[in-house]
Amino acid sequence: MKPETHRDSDWALYRRLLTYVAHYGGAFLLSIFGFVVYSGANVLLADLTQFLLDSLGQSAQIDIGVVSKISYWLWPQGDQTALDYARVAVPIAAIALAFIRAAGYFLGNYFMNIVARGVVHRLRTQVFDVLIRVPRVAIDQYSHGELVSKLTFNVEQVSGACSEALKTMLRDGLTVIALISYMLYLNWKLTLVFFAIAPAIAGVVLAVSKHFRRYSRRIQESMGEVTQLSNESVHAFDEIRMFAATEQQSARFEAASQFNRIQSLKLAFVQAVSTPIAQIVLAFALGALFWFALDPEILAGFTAGSLVAFIAAATQLGKPIRTLTNVQSVVQRGLAAAEDLFTQIDTPLERDDGTVSLSRAAGELTFDGVSFAYPGSDNPALNDLDLHIPAGSLVAFVGRSGAGKTSLIQLLCRFYAPDAGRILLDGHPIGELRLSDYRRQLAVVFQNIVLFSDTVRANVAFGQSDQIDDAAIFAALEVAQARGFVEALPEGLDTKLSDGGGGLSGGQRQRLAIARAVLKDAPVLILDEATSALDNESEAAIQASLDAAASGRTTLVIAHRLSTVERADLIVVMDKGKIVATGNHAELMASEGLYRSLYQQGFAGS
Repeated sequence: MKPETHRDSDWALYRRLLTYVAHYGGAFLLSIFGFVVYSGANVLLADLTQFLLDSLGQSAQIDIGVVSKISYWLWPQGDQTALDYARVAVPIAAIALAFIRAAGYFLGNYFMNIVARGVVHRLRTQVFDVLIRVPRVAIDQYSHGELVSKLTFNVEQVSGACSEALKTMLRDGLTVIALISYMLYLNWKLTLVFFAIAPAIAGVVLAVSKHFRRYSRRIQESMGEVTQLSNESVHAFDEIRMFAATEQQSARFEAASQFNRIQSLKLAFVQAVSTPIAQIVLAFALGALFWFALDPEILAGFTAGSLVAFIAAATQLGKPIRTLTNVQSVVQRGLAAAEDLFTQIDTPLERDDGTVSLSRAAGELTFDGVSFAYPGSDNPALNDLDLHIPAGSLVAFVGRSGAGKTSLIQLLCRFYAPDAGRILLDGHPIGELRLSDYRRQLAVVFQNIVLFSDTVRANVAFGQSDQIDDAAIFAALEVAQARGFVEALPEGLDTKLSDGGGGLSGGQRQRLAIARAVLKDAPVLILDEATSALDNESEAAIQASLDAAASGRTTLVIAHRLSTVERADLIVVMDKGKIVATGNHAELMASEGLYRSLYQQGFAGS
């Protein structure tokens, strides 16, 4: 079952997002300063109309405006007429305000983008760092597509809340505050008309916010499914064609994309409705304002210029209020994504309760009454398993598919913990060993080979590239029978592999994975069908080299090939999560058991 996503309030989520913003406090303060300048310049442009109109009318109260006061203070009128003075002062003031407004806009937007991209970077890396450190059981709950969607789509949704939404709220919010402050300065009684509509607009915002959050959650969930289907299909082009499943996959993808489309349209509908409603409420307020403003008693307190400036400031309120209402959709998409990302970030990391340090183990392994069932499953994968593996021995595990062989390796790697019993390395319960020390004792070649889109050198020396020289890499490639084809590559060790090792054959990919394990030089070597993609001749060559590499190491092999099993010091036969027989090849062949049956079938069912 997937962990329940946070259901925090909008403010709680935004407050947590703001802790990320705090890391870029300098840029954030510069952005706020820029938007304050921008908002103030917007108000002063409205105030400039008062200066112009009252100059034309030769009013005795020309200097009641902010711009006119500053102008007369910086450059006294002297013996000029009001009109002559305004012919020079108004154009200069208009140009100066335009420059100030542009500078404020640049500072606000640029530094807010620095903050936003920084927040996105920190969030993305934090989620990634958690995902590669959480217990395996936490990863098993999601498809690969869902995990990729969290790192890409969800993080970018938060980016919208941190960049565009935050910019809009600061820029337009400060503009609304500046305009209302200016209106209060001109006539506080008339300005109270606007305060009457505040509850109505707040009601509209709150009503649509719930819908925005609900549809935003559905959109991000559907994007996870779209991403998953895309990833699956890209990696399964051959299977889709050979099994004539093109129509089936197209239908699945169309359904997932259609669901995403419907939810996006619902979100767009709510967004499109909320803005006109806010505009209508604002229009009523403007109508009431004009009605009161034309009252003779109110008019007596205004000059012609100040009245026009007041009305200009009032009408300018429409755009920022509309934008603030509209930004709710971006905010809610970001908050819905933040809920999910914070759920991932808060996932407890892989536990490491070990206190015992271990430099290099001898390689003795003991399974003592080990039982295990995968989370959510009622059927045990391993049931009361007892096994002792002496240090330096070669042990082969055989059994039908689903017998529990791979589950045993999963427990040995500490990807999961046993439900009962314990596993010991050199007499130490593995849970008591420091996790980093313990995993340093194991080198694994998994059945599904993973190569990264990096150089051959980086893939072979994966995890220890800063400690290994080329001589050691070539020695490991020699053991894995891979040196020949690596040296034949266009750039040798510096050849960059494509995703998953594309361009290499299955056998070549497997040899690089074996070289990686050999290079680790761990006392316990685990081979999960490590030679399954090799032909018989190549396998024979590698087996001889692995024998040399396994000297002095404990080697555990899950194999379907007879050659590996026949050479084993100990063969462990498993069925339905239990060990049903142990012994060497001759001993097990002499008995009438599962091993003999599997061997006669060439391990076809194992």
